[in-house]
Amino acid sequence: MKIKNLKEINRDCMNKTIEAIVLIVETKVKTARNDKVYADMIIQDATKRLEAKYWDYEKKEKDIASIKEDEPVKVKCVVGEYQGRIQLTIKDIERTEEVIDLNELIPSSDWGTEKLEKGLKYFYDKVEFSHLKKLLDLMIWDEKYYSKFSSHPAAKKVHHNFRQGLLQHVLEVLKFAHTIATTKKLTKKQVSRLIVMCYLHDWAKIFEYKSLPTIGFTDEGTMLGHIFIGAHHTLNYINQIDDFDEDDRLVILNGILGHHGKYEFGSPVLPKTVEAQILHLADLASGDTESIISFTGEQEESKDSFTPKLWNMGTDYFKR
Repeated sequence: MKIKNLKEINRDCMNKTIEAIVLIVETKVKTARNDKVYADMIIQDATKRLEAKYWDYEKKEKDIASIKEDEPVKVKCVVGEYQGRIQLTIKDIERTEEVIDLNELIPSSDWGTEKLEKGLKYFYDKVEFSHLKKLLDLMIWDEKYYSKFSSHPAAKKVHHNFRQGLLQHVLEVLKFAHTIATTKKLTKKQVSRLIVMCYLHDWAKIFEYKSLPTIGFTDEGTMLGHIFIGAHHTLNYINQIDDFDEDDRLVILNGILGHHGKYEFGSPVLPKTVEAQILHLADLASGDTESIISFTGEQEESKDSFTPKLWNMGTDYFKR
């Protein structure tokens, strides 16, 4: 049974063999208890990511190893179930001669490019100090960064892990933070600094994560992490701007370094200003809610009323 996209797979397909054009975005070679080598795979198209097992991996190991992350393939899979979730068992993988638009195989923000770009400009215009706008010009709008900033994912798995995910996350953080700042009547300088901090807090994920469709960390991201990389680049660009206010420098850097909120969550310092605390809360709100929404969506085929435990949140969630 040939399907148009992976989202069509549901319980009506149970025990049936389906054919689909997908990308293989992750392959982990493992050994079963009987010493049989197999592969745990993640396949995807623009509508969904699914786990798949390939028990006959050894027979086509060289062929599969030669498949690039951005190379569409045709798979034949049997639809099954494991621990209440749909799981695929791959029967065959082969290259396809069909001309495939990669955008049909990469999940993207459903906000749309026009809305995302409009949102970026909207908050940029609210920055009322020229040296702060100059910092954004150098780090957000410069052509050597903008294409990555506007297309990168914000994470590997937890939240906003799709094309334009970083951009959507930044806009959500900006919206949440600006609402708090105006509600609490922060000064124009505080609001402008906060906007800059929101733009830049996860900016370095363009270096930390690989470009889609590949998922995972770069070597630089693994060794240094986006918090250090982001603060390092920001300080370098601040030093290029004449007469950059010293308080603004300290507040912005503290916001970037402290946006995870706690030492145990990876921040080397704690938030030391009201702006930094608002940034942390807004970042948490965006990431956590997206994580819950996407996770419950992945469990929609399960008959249970509650999801399994979401590991980063420490609890399960009611679905209906």
